[in-house]
Amino acid sequence: MSDIPITTISRLFQTVVFTEEDTRITQQTLELSSEYLKMFVREAILRANEARINQNKNEGRNLGEKLIDDVLDTEHLSEIAGLLVLDF
Repeated sequence: MSDIPITTISRLFQTVVFTEEDTRITQQTLELSSEYLKMFVREAILRANEARINQNKNEGRNLGEKLIDDVLDTEHLSEIAGLLVLDF
């Protein structure tokens, strides 16, 4: 998984978070924020995939079955979102 570009994070902070135009943020803070977001996204994917696997088991599907439509979707992300946000 590639890093989230520092310039993107900086722009988000400047346009969404900071209310004062002269507010500055250090390079180290941007790098740590990038790493934090990367970990958050990775954890969301892992948990959503686990929810997908559990859903398949509950529906009687074997892990060995090849399913064309077996993908992560918003349903799986919605299932794990609340606890994920609390954990982070």
